[in-house]
Formats: sequence, structure tokens, C-alpha cells
Amino acid sequence: MIHLKRVTHTQSKVMNIVILAAALLFVFSIGLTADDSAETQPVPILTPAQIGFKYQEIKALGKELATENKSEELEVLVQKATDFVKLFPKYKRVDEVYYYLGNALVRLDRVKEGITVFEALYKELPDARYVAPGLLELGLAYDKLSKHDKADAAFKKLIEHKKYGSRSQAKIAQKILEQDRSERKGLLPNQPQPSLGNPKADLVGKPAPLFKVRDFKGKELSLEKFKGQVVLIDFWATWCGPCIVELPNVQKTYEKYKDKKFQIIGISLDRSSTALDNFLKANELPWRHYLDNAGTISNQYRVTAIPSMFLIDGKGVIRTTDLRGAKLEKAVDALVKENLLNPTDPNSAKKTIPATKMIKMKPTNPEENASKTDEVKLEDLVGKPVPEFTVKGLDGKELSIKDFKGQVVLIDFWATWCGPCIKEMPKIKKTYAKFKDQKFAIIGISLDRSIDPLKAYITKEELSWKQYWDQDRTVRNLFGIKFIPTAIIIDGEGIVRKAKVGGFDLVAAVETYVKENLAKNPTESTKDEN
Repeated sequence: MIHLKRVTHTQSKVMNIVILAAALLFVFSIGLTADDSAETQPVPILTPAQIGFKYQEIKALGKELATENKSEELEVLVQKATDFVKLFPKYKRVDEVYYYLGNALVRLDRVKEGITVFEALYKELPDARYVAPGLLELGLAYDKLSKHDKADAAFKKLIEHKKYGSRSQAKIAQKILEQDRSERKGLLPNQPQPSLGNPKADLVGKPAPLFKVRDFKGKELSLEKFKGQVVLIDFWATWCGPCIVELPNVQKTYEKYKDKKFQIIGISLDRSSTALDNFLKANELPWRHYLDNAGTISNQYRVTAIPSMFLIDGKGVIRTTDLRGAKLEKAVDALVKENLLNPTDPNSAKKTIPATKMIKMKPTNPEENASKTDEVKLEDLVGKPVPEFTVKGLDGKELSIKDFKGQVVLIDFWATWCGPCIKEMPKIKKTYAKFKDQKFAIIGISLDRSIDPLKAYITKEELSWKQYWDQDRTVRNLFGIKFIPTAIIIDGEGIVRKAKVGGFDLVAAVETYVKENLAKNPTESTKDEN
């Protein structure tokens, strides 16, 4: 309990001050006080999805900086994490945010501030998941300042912890206690697989660890069976925002090289099979998948952050790791060409199972098989008339794309559970407000799994444009949508002018087509009837 010396008139006022002081202990203790004007600013009201996206952003930054001491980016992480802890102290994963904050402060040589954060984490959330690594780093931080008595106390708390006393961090703490104090400088003892740093880098140039498991569909999945092919192992999870953002790159790479002795194995770190199953049903990811909730493969590959990718050559040797964005396709292209020019086995072409056959699903009937050859691809829609559809909107009224003839239309494929979609929503609202009276309309196509969160979000955010819940994938399949957010812009003549996954300069794009449409049809602008 914190006691503040302050003149009060009522006992309740004292209690309110004490509660407020306790809530702000963390922020004040690390010296991040706000000025008087900031205190009067209102706290933003965010949806659970928006708060979740902020958490994912901090987590992604923390993982990305795990092996790099980039001071400017670490300072950004400190600010974001500090704000998050202050605004959302009860968030279910706030312990992880505490951890990234303390870790960043220590690495910025703000060791005392980092110690304050780790102490607060243990005090406020003694049984939370990130208490174990937090106590380990707390002891290391005290050792860095040569305060070995306090370091010993932190290590002993970890070793004696009823929940985490048998974990790897506790074993490391025990080894540190066995060292001579004069040798303890705040660094981890030599470990074959340390919990900090970048142990994955040591695997490059070495044979990839072999595994033999049952994939998500119950079929045997063995790395040895892919000998002679280039293999990308992608560690990811449906709850990982950066992983989802990266999926279009993975999908694009797969489609380009799948018939050139190239395979992908997705290793999901989801906590349950339900989340992964639902995601795979909603998004066509045709490569092999394994649910690694027990850490069977991720431990072999020393994965401490996701997304993590390992590119393996035809001889089974890891050639590079952590490929993202344009680097992924470039690295795969080089290795695929090398593998085709220098096959591991002269007969490997005969032994290799083509990717398309390996993942091919048996059709339930001939008609279904025929439909696969006519599969719609998003990029093929540009420059062509928009596929027509007529459905019932959330308001119960008929919603037909034909009714929007003469208007520029943005079709927004999204969902309330999609962090990147929620991040894009302010852009969409801004675009709608700016052009809604200039022959411009928006149609939201939601891929939510249930209608209640969709309705609640639309009401709370006051989304006034047309909305359709695409429960049976009617519209999604019509447009060949595989990832969200996806935006499609249609001109006044009903021609698709832009179709893109992810964010882009929406206002500028819409403005271009709106001006063009008004120039072609110089009649009085009509209000959108949405």
C-alpha cells in the first residue's frame, strides 16, 4: 500500500487517491510522468480487438528486437509498452508487455528502471506466464549492477516458485547461483539453447533437425520425405498479427514455386486445434500443417519468436532463417534454381512427389472437380466487370452490386477478429466521410464466424455503410478472397480498378476514381443512399 501525504477532507477522498497512486506506481517509478495538460486528456475507448492489436504490435516489436540492439526502436518499444501498461493494466497478457518493457530498458542501459518494471511484474502478477523469464532477467539485472544479494533473492524466488520452479529459466538461475560471484556480470551462462538471444542463427549451415509427426489431418509428416526439395518451414499462429500479415507473401511464393520441387510446412503454435481448424477452413493454405502446441518441433528449431522461417535446401541443410517480405521470394527463387541445376540425387525428379499432387483433395463429385479449374484469382479481376451478386444485407434489405451502377464502390472484406482489418478501419471511415456525397459507396463483407460481435462492432463504431455477413462464403468465393483485409475498388462503369490485400493509400485511390467518375458523369452529385 502506498501512502501519499496530502490534505484531505473526507476518508473516501483519501482512499481514491491511494487507489490512483497504486495504479500509477509503475509509470511514476520509471520516471515517465506526464505534464499537467496530458492529465486532462481523455483515455481512448478501444474495442477488445483494437486493444488486442496494440498488444500484438508490441509483441511483434519485442520479438523482432530480441537479437538486435537498435536504440531508437527499443525506445519506441518502451513508449508503446509503457502506454499499454498504463491504459490496460488488466489486459490478459499484460505480463508479456511488462516483460518486453523491462527487457528493453535494461538493454538501453536503463537498468534501474528495468529492475523496477520486473519487480512490479512479480508483485502485481506473481503467477503470470512471463514471471519466470522476468525473474531471471531481474536477477541478471541486479548482477549487472553488482548487487548480488538482490540477484540471489530473485533467482531463489524463481527456483522456489510453485508454478515455474521446474522450468528451464529456473535451471539457468540455479547454474548462475553455482558460479563465483566475481564472474557474474549480468550475462547468461553458456547454454546450448539459451532462452534469450538468437539461438536459431547457430543452425544455419547445419542439417535441419529431423522430425516425424502426424500433421493436422492425421497424416504422417516427416522432413526426410522432402529430401531433394527446397523446404520452407514456417512457424506461425493464428493469434499472431505479423504472421497473418506475412501470409500473402508465403501464399504468393508457394503458388509460384510449388511445381519446382518446393514445399512449405506450416508449424502452428496455436494453443488449440479449434482456432487453427477455423482459420484453415476460412483461408485456403494448401501446404502441410502441424499443430505444435506441445513445442515438439519449435524446441528442435529453437524458436523463441514468430513468425520464424527456415529455408532448407535439397540436401536437408538450413540455408537461411527469418525471411520476411520481398526477401522470402528472392531467397526461395535462388535456392530453387540452385536445386534444379544441381539435384541431390540424379533420380530425385522421379522420387519427388509434385506439390500439387501431395495436397490435392479428392473431389466429392465431378462437378466439384471441374469447378477447381475455374477458380477465381483476385488479381485476375482487375480491368474486368465486377462479379455480380445479390444478397440480404444486415439490415434485412436486398443488397445488389447492380444497384450501385454509376457510383464508385469500395468492397471491404474484413472481420472483427482481424487485427489488421481493425487497424485499417479509421482509414475506411475517413474515406467514407470525405466522399460519401460524391457518388461513392462502401459495401462491407464480413467474414466473422458469428454475427453478434459483428453487429456490436458496427453499432459501437457507427459504421453507416452497407454490411453483409458472408457466413456461407457466397461473396468471398465469388471474388477469390483468401486473405483479409482485402479492398476492391469498382468504378462507375462497374469495372474493377483495384484489388489489393492489406493496407494502401485508400483516400488517394478513391479520390482518383471519384474525380474520374464525376468528370464522366457531370451531373449533380447524389448522396449515397447507404
